[in-house]
Amino acid sequence: MQPAPGPPVQPQPPQPMQPMQPMAAYQPQPKFLDKYGAYAFSKWLMVGVVLIVIGAMFGQVTDLVGAPNPADYDDPTKYAEEQFSHEKLGTSLDAFASMLQSIGIGLIGYALLREANDGDAHHTAVRVTAVITGVLLIANVAAANITLL
Repeated sequence: MQPAPGPPVQPQPPQPMQPMQPMAAYQPQPKFLDKYGAYAFSKWLMVGVVLIVIGAMFGQVTDLVGAPNPADYDDPTKYAEEQFSHEKLGTSLDAFASMLQSIGIGLIGYALLREANDGDAHHTAVRVTAVITGVLLIANVAAANITLL
């Protein structure tokens, strides 16, 4: 026995096009924010400390390489060129190390200021101490190259 044939299929009239709705801004899931949030005091503190340590390591590269030894050169002009090149390398790496360390200190100062502002769970004295320390750190970075005379 064969099943009875179904009713004939009626073609549907075309639906009018719906206007495109703008996409909503990306909102990460709350559990993602809890685990990988944009701000956490310990994260900013650690990034600042890591930058300071990396900057200190860059400052030591020229000591690791060492200055040219005059006994290795027969031509005094070649020795002078190598000495100049070594001094330029030292100056460049010291400047880069100083920038990394300044950024690290600035991040630590920012973390202290933000923690003092957002951290309602802390005692007032701790918050005031964090504000003072953060301001001193950022003022130290800002005033590092200011000369009054």
